[in-house]
Amino acid sequence: MKCVKCGADLRSEQKVCIVCGTRTAAGGYYHVEEKEPWRPSRKMIYAAVGVGLLLIVMTVAHAFRVVPPDEVTREWFGAMTQRSCGKAAGYHSPEFASKMQTGISDTHALSDYFFDETHNSEATYTIGKATYPSTGRANVAITLNYPDNHVSQISVDLEKSGRRWLITGVAH
Repeated sequence: MKCVKCGADLRSEQKVCIVCGTRTAAGGYYHVEEKEPWRPSRKMIYAAVGVGLLLIVMTVAHAFRVVPPDEVTREWFGAMTQRSCGKAAGYHSPEFASKMQTGISDTHALSDYFFDETHNSEATYTIGKATYPSTGRANVAITLNYPDNHVSQISVDLEKSGRRWLITGVAH
């Protein structure tokens, strides 16, 4: 057995170290090792930095992502058929919003029409691929298929505003 303080050799029944005077286990002293505080290893630090950088890159990439016009149309039409006019209005260009407010057909009336067609008339709909008649402009067709095999088409015009596509017109 060794002394916990000075490392001198001791006999098991010895109560005190004869070199430094420290009490031993036989003398009623039990040495408890002090633990060092936890510290991350270099590998853990590198992994955390890597994950942090990956999250930053993904956030920046998402911020610069441009949602395609057909996806904007899908989200807008879904909001309209669910009567979520506030959400749908977020996809309207300022010009379209002002036309909707001053015209005969406002957002709520159009939403009621789409709701009626998809729920009461049981029409299913498909969103077509975007076509680009000119730079910064797009058109997306929504096809309504009715149970009696009758088909109706809605044309949605969009315009690019910064990194967003906004709806500028709807014809049905």
